[in-house]
Amino acid sequence: MDFMILLSANKLSIAIGDLIYKYLYAWVQTWSDNWTTIGAFSVTTIMFTIFLKVLVSPLDIWQKAVMRKNAKKMEAMKPELEKINKQCGSNRELLAQKQREVYKKHKYSMFGSCLPLVITMAVFFIVFAGFNGAVATHNAETYNALRNEYNTVYEKVIDEKDPGKTLTGDAAAAVNAEAVSAGQAAVVELYESKYKESFFWVKNIFAGDNWQSPIMSAAETAKSVSLREDEYNNVMGGLKSKYTGWNGYLILPVLVLLLNVASIFINKPMMQQQQNATVAAPGQTDEQKKAQQSQAKMMQYVMPVMMFVFALFYSAAFTLYMFVNMLFSIILNLTYTIITKKKDDREKDRILSTTYKK
Repeated sequence: MDFMILLSANKLSIAIGDLIYKYLYAWVQTWSDNWTTIGAFSVTTIMFTIFLKVLVSPLDIWQKAVMRKNAKKMEAMKPELEKINKQCGSNRELLAQKQREVYKKHKYSMFGSCLPLVITMAVFFIVFAGFNGAVATHNAETYNALRNEYNTVYEKVIDEKDPGKTLTGDAAAAVNAEAVSAGQAAVVELYESKYKESFFWVKNIFAGDNWQSPIMSAAETAKSVSLREDEYNNVMGGLKSKYTGWNGYLILPVLVLLLNVASIFINKPMMQQQQNATVAAPGQTDEQKKAQQSQAKMMQYVMPVMMFVFALFYSAAFTLYMFVNMLFSIILNLTYTIITKKKDDREKDRILSTTYKK
């Protein structure tokens, strides 16, 4: 069963990678012949993120609605749960039985509150794998095209300068050097006219927004396509000489970190509501519940660091996805919080007015 789930998730991630690269990216490329400051794949990433966010937004809203509903149920259950806690003492089996009875009575579903979050995390990792697949496809297609261009130009120069392959020694070495130089120049021209994908300060969006070179190493490219290192160095030599230094300045990873930290404070009322809505598992004592809540609170601060690591060591394309996704999540959460606060205030006013009239 677990194997089938993993296989299905793998197929889904491949399908998402194909959707991003082979269809959406191919379509966006037709919009213009000149992509400079922001490349076609950057536009593709932003479009895909917005589309996916709209698609999964009902899950986010569902999760928030379930938390609100459970928080209200928790308020109703709290006196009963505290009572049975005192009655059962250290009898865990009886405590679990009584707790289940209370949950059933109030139709409280522990699984229902976790399901949306589980689905959201599953979507994150499937999309992560999908972006990795898209990056691998691009690296393979790019290198194959550049290698073919290099070999074509190289052979053309050799045929022109030494058609009979009769030159030897320094003369042959000079012709070979000229052919290599011409091939590398042709590779640079083809890369910049067709395969270069930048995003403002990021020179190559298929590499990380960090200190790595904009041009992938032979070892990194070999993960996507079969190659010989000596051949790779010849083909990519011109690009390596031209594109030196850092690929980016860590701006996207830092923005992802800051947005994640900001979301902690923005979502604080919602997280408090979630903690209030969390009841003890059957047989769980109040002390164990408090320990579980402390762990959950600690995870709030661990998650931004985890997201920063993802943003730092994977492609800038995936980091851009995380940034746009987090930005829309914050906007959605703020909107939801404002709407529900107004709704709660109206409900309080209604209750107060009713009480006052009585």
